[in-house]
Amino acid sequence: IEGPPGLPGPPGPQGPAGEDAFIERISFSAALTTPQLNPGTILFDKVLVNDGNHYNPNTGIFTVPYDGRYFISAILTGHRNQRIEAVLAKSNIGLARIDSGGFQPEGLENRPVLGNQPISASLGIFNIILPLRQGDTVCIDLVTGRLAHSDEPLTVFNGVLLYDDEDI
Repeated sequence: IEGPPGLPGPPGPQGPAGEDAFIERISFSAALTTPQLNPGTILFDKVLVNDGNHYNPNTGIFTVPYDGRYFISAILTGHRNQRIEAVLAKSNIGLARIDSGGFQPEGLENRPVLGNQPISASLGIFNIILPLRQGDTVCIDLVTGRLAHSDEPLTVFNGVLLYDDEDI
């Protein structure tokens, strides 16, 4: 036989503190202000924003600090009448390519359909959302062409953490 429930007891001891939900703000934006004379990783040397300090202007490389989804973009402005070609690379693997001369199907590079057409402007743009893991690196490699450089940004590289994601 049971009687009625008793009065509530006193509150228990406070539990341990929970984890801070704060996620570091990660973003960068850098411009090219010096000539890029040779193919290779573009050294965007003028840092406009570098929240978290994960972009290195001496190497042109962004090192991913947290697993997550990142928005990466770049505007590559070439010299007039010069074709530019570049690759966006993740940890030394090409993920996206731009060619200001336009797309040409494989095998036709040496046999153009319409002959060589003059290129009046050279502009390439990357806009891509990528799942990246801590320690991955992201950079842009110039394959061919001459990039415009100036104290006023003409050629820029940007990235921002959209949200963390441990399930990548």
